[in-house]
Amino acid sequence: MGQPGVMTYILISLLAIESALILSWGFKTRERYLQLPILVAAVFLGWVLPQFLGLTNWYGQPAGALDKTILMAILCLAASYWGYVQNKRPAKLFEWRFNRKRLLHGSAALSLLGAYFYFKVGQLSAEVTGLWTGPITVYAFFAQMLSVGFAIALILHLKRASLGTWLILGFDLLFILDRVVIQGRRADAAEVFLMLLLAIWFTRRWAPSRSVMISAFIVGALVINSAGDYRGIMVKEDRTSWSGAGVEQLSSIDFVGNLKKIAEGNAGGEEVRNAAMTIEAVDRRWDFDFGLSLWNAFIFYYVPAQFVGTDLKKALRADLGAPAAYLEFGYVPWTGSTVTGLADSFASFWFFGAVKFFLIGYIMSRWYQAANGGQFVAQLVIMLSMTQALHAVTHDTANFFLVFVRLAAFIIPVVVYARVRRRRGPLLPRNNEINTVGSPSQT
Repeated sequence: MGQPGVMTYILISLLAIESALILSWGFKTRERYLQLPILVAAVFLGWVLPQFLGLTNWYGQPAGALDKTILMAILCLAASYWGYVQNKRPAKLFEWRFNRKRLLHGSAALSLLGAYFYFKVGQLSAEVTGLWTGPITVYAFFAQMLSVGFAIALILHLKRASLGTWLILGFDLLFILDRVVIQGRRADAAEVFLMLLLAIWFTRRWAPSRSVMISAFIVGALVINSAGDYRGIMVKEDRTSWSGAGVEQLSSIDFVGNLKKIAEGNAGGEEVRNAAMTIEAVDRRWDFDFGLSLWNAFIFYYVPAQFVGTDLKKALRADLGAPAAYLEFGYVPWTGSTVTGLADSFASFWFFGAVKFFLIGYIMSRWYQAANGGQFVAQLVIMLSMTQALHAVTHDTANFFLVFVRLAAFIIPVVVYARVRRRRGPLLPRNNEINTVGSPSQT
């Protein structure tokens, strides 16, 4: 067991400098304000770094564990940025034209179905503790249709508002705001916020000013580190219904104090602690999964035992044994905490696992360039995957790679239904068509 030394503070300083440099890159032009590198850097600076600072007071930690984790963070952040700027070409998939009315029909259908399954999840979530398994996982999967329906309606609304888009957006927001305002879901709050800003940028070429974005990052860092207090005030013991709390109760939350406690090691920090224990254990045991954890995640989330049977589902998964941190230290993560993408990347390929973040940056860059060029499907992909890309830092990298399974399942049927075959002559859209190639002014 060891204590943090000079090298620990040097590495923390390097991570802070690296994050600041990427933020400065992002703030050079308004076009970069909502791109992946600047958002990932903000997560590292506002969420990861305070936990690292707090863990410098974690006495009795395995020698070298914290230093290795900070080094992995430096590599992953750099890889994400490098992968993003290395790509020079946009994605070429789905360069189609669509019938606006049919897209609206698809949006309405996804919203209605998603709302139904969201309601079913709400009924079961109060009865389920710990890891979700069984029917609730199926309901949760289909409940995400609501977000896809909302994204489609949002783009259509910003291109040309109509009664249909107003109705769909209003309907979807009833459920989305329940997640955000009542349940205090950080991921949903980030998703709807980024979806709105990205949609406005893609359709209107408007983005907040630099000062507003900096303020948003600061507020985000304060809010995300006080989410537990917020939920404790807003939600009843059943974890689903509103407690009746209002502004007066919420004003009692010490947002600055909570962040300070994390940075001083007096609260929180469990996620990065989990990462440090995992990284150190894997390094000592030299026990890597070589990416099979992604396959296991795919089987867990997308192969329902209700249909294929528990035995077959178990047989499809690769046997990776017990978690390395448990085998080496007897360490069990705090219930509800994550291990972060730093840990799962290291567990796959040692420090070379940062290649996962390189791929995330590269993939997001291709889709973003296509979206920025006016491709409708690419705009949906970016709006619906950006939060999952950030989850690669806070949760695990599987969140990002597997999101494309969900997007394909929900988006492809709608766009195939709404596709308009190209005719001879200039590609000028009719009033009820959307041309996905060209600048926003052409769409």
